[in-house]
Amino acid sequence: GINAEYGGPAAADAEAIQMLCAMGFTEKQAEKALQKCDNNLERAADWIFSHADELNEEEEEVIPTLPDGPGRYRLRAFISHMGSSTACGHYVCHIKDSQGRWVLYNDEKVAVSVTPPKDRAYMYLYERY
Repeated sequence: GINAEYGGPAAADAEAIQMLCAMGFTEKQAEKALQKCDNNLERAADWIFSHADELNEEEEEVIPTLPDGPGRYRLRAFISHMGSSTACGHYVCHIKDSQGRWVLYNDEKVAVSVTPPKDRAYMYLYERY
């Protein structure tokens, strides 16, 4: 969607923003994702997950105070499926090591992953720090 009055991206839908915020995303993340995905809620949620690192870098440092420490999280690992369908193939895991490299764990094979497929993960694991 294009905003006909200004020629730019359409404004993010307020109800969709609320739904994404209820999923734990910030209002800023929700607005950006909805604008990038033509206000499609499902695509916007996927977009946020696949752009988590860059969105986290853009976010202002607003750290909620929790009884047991600050509520800051970073992506630590993700699990994805390799194969043409869930009926064939298998799951692999990418884990960020202490040096910031993504390491692929694929059965007995363990190797550094230069371009980890973060946008195709089934499960994302975050670490509180």
